[in-house]
Amino acid sequence: MFVCGVPRDSSEFSRVLKVEQGLFGDNALPPAMAHQIFEFRPEIYAAVLGPDDSVAAYSSVFPLKKQWAEAFVAGDVTEPELTTAMLLTRNDCHECASIYIGTLAVGDNYDPIMKSVLLASMFSWRAQQLHHVSINRLSVMMTAATKQGERLIRRMGAKQLNASANRKDGYAVYGRSITPRFLRRATATIEKCLNSGVVRMSRNFVPNAPLRAVFAAS
Repeated sequence: MFVCGVPRDSSEFSRVLKVEQGLFGDNALPPAMAHQIFEFRPEIYAAVLGPDDSVAAYSSVFPLKKQWAEAFVAGDVTEPELTTAMLLTRNDCHECASIYIGTLAVGDNYDPIMKSVLLASMFSWRAQQLHHVSINRLSVMMTAATKQGERLIRRMGAKQLNASANRKDGYAVYGRSITPRFLRRATATIEKCLNSGVVRMSRNFVPNAPLRAVFAAS
């Protein structure tokens, strides 16, 4: 069985990071900073681990402070330059915050049906993460570094916020608002692809932290 959840420790996170470095190289966060961010807010990262503890899929979402979200859209800051100082803490208000979806990746060594199950699991886990903190509205941002990213952007109905020519990483940035209504519609669609007999959801969103501290303090 596969398990979807926050990496349990730095060793497990290192396996996730190794996959990210292999996929994106210099376009990914430097390993040292990625480890700092994981220690700062481990729930930024989620992964689906296989029976042999291999990384089948993973995602990262970065809640950015307002000035850094604006700098990211403008192209003055790119993903490899993110630091913990640019991120909201658990004690900050996250209502109407800007969340950058850094990565949503699924392993290439799975057939299309299994890829759909793994992708649906990642979406479902993130949706539950938001449900638990009762945030009414978020703005999400994303760039398309892969064909998979382009498909995600189209399916989400995101609009272009800035063109690739204006950003120093050469990637256009897209965004849309996330509301409870959008999450309900998305979850209803996602559940058609879910298979609880294949992927078990681990909803200990933040190891050793209160559940409602996932995205915001109440």
